[in-house]
Amino acid sequence: MKTLGEFYREKILSQKNLITKELPDYNGEVKIEKGLFGWKLHSGKNYIECESEEEARYLKIFLEAGLTEVKIPKDKKYLKKILPEIEKLKEKIDEIINSSLESIMDKKIQEKVKSLVWSEIIK
Repeated sequence: MKTLGEFYREKILSQKNLITKELPDYNGEVKIEKGLFGWKLHSGKNYIECESEEEARYLKIFLEAGLTEVKIPKDKKYLKKILPEIEKLKEKIDEIINSSLESIMDKKIQEKVKSLVWSEIIK
């Protein structure tokens, strides 16, 4: 299975036109919301403006993985094309991590370990 870092290097960093986006601090509660002027990706009280739902979904993956900034392809069609693949990859990784952490009862320790595991996965 590919890691998120491998996917990012192969499918994102290989693109010519990339935009770098700063992500809000991750606080465990992430949601995507459609507003009057576009989409917003919320993490607690903080949020970032997004041009599309696809961009918000893409950024959500990396926000939940603990990144503070991420590169996005400018090509909207390409982003739409790779999004299902990266979402499926993230889902599989989450399942593996969560099943491994079930034996840890302390939620704070669970979150800390999850954060450390994600930082290794995205290298």
